Amino acid sequence: MTGSVFLVSYIMLWVAVLVLGTTVVALLRQIGVLHLRVAPMGVHFAGEGPELDQPAPIIDLDVDYADADLTLLAFTSPTCEICASLKPDLQRLERHYDELRLRFIGHEDDPRSFAEFNVRSTPYLVAIDGNGVVRSRGVANTIDQAEEMLAEVIAGVSIAEARAEVRS
Repeated sequence: MTGSVFLVSYIMLWVAVLVLGTTVVALLRQIGVLHLRVAPMGVHFAGEGPELDQPAPIIDLDVDYADADLTLLAFTSPTCEICASLKPDLQRLERHYDELRLRFIGHEDDPRSFAEFNVRSTPYLVAIDGNGVVRSRGVANTIDQAEEMLAEVIAGVSIAEARAEVRS
């Protein structure tokens, strides 16, 4: 009799382990789905980059900020997979906005610009108006984040105002 009780309890424990394991897997999947739904929009502020509403550093590449209403500098690196996947989307974005000029700055080609703009991570975007003033900056991992940043800049909403609206 004691052997059969032991066997039944052993089987019940394994059933409980399998049910709990399945529950954990289902919850992990839901966390992933939830993460995708509430993914942050807009660029991430990593405490780097040029100061907002200040003149942008002049870089050696033939970039004249006055050539367009808005210049978007995209800082990339050769080992950044996100940069490689984001590049064609950013080029499509440039074709969509007439007032936008896009310039890619590769770390391997121009490390000095990375230092001048205080950029330490990629892909990093800096939006500069036609007067050479930095209007927005941050790490953008998706085209949605880049589009939101550009929409805010084009609409004339400063990053400080956008943050205040989100908080209230």
